[in-house]
Amino acid sequence: MIIRLPMAADFPYFFQAMSDPETMRYIRAPITEEQLVLDRMHSWVEYADKNPGLGVFVAILKKEEVFAGYCVARHLNFDQEQTDMEIGYTFLKPFWGQGLASELVQALCTYTFAQTGAPYLVALTDPDNMASQQVLRKNGFKLFGKRQVYEGISNEYRLNATESNALSTHK
Repeated sequence: MIIRLPMAADFPYFFQAMSDPETMRYIRAPITEEQLVLDRMHSWVEYADKNPGLGVFVAILKKEEVFAGYCVARHLNFDQEQTDMEIGYTFLKPFWGQGLASELVQALCTYTFAQTGAPYLVALTDPDNMASQQVLRKNGFKLFGKRQVYEGISNEYRLNATESNALSTHK
């Protein structure tokens, strides 16, 4: 995969992902108004300008040069007052079950630790999203507790920097 900052031309893909009830099932209610997605993308640019190297990124399949999804490396919920650093990902349905999330999480963790020097990373997932929880555990994350996110309660997973380093040297 190629990971890069989003561009205006990516809007149709973001809208496709964010408006699809199945894709958003474990994240939040789908966004069906184009302007709301455009506003969200604009806020991402503002966040990235204030926090170089952090924000929302596009995941492109290298071989096919196709938008597969997007990911985040950010302060929790884009709140710069937070000390918790969060990683997350969303893939379009045609790319589910191909191991892309595991590949992305490993790279995203390495990148985010290097970029921020955070002692640990947070990843949030719906308690019913077993596939995402498996991806996180496979990458060394451990269940830390519960946290209020959007309209519900999510499982909070954490990965300590020291455990991440040990994990990556043994792969």
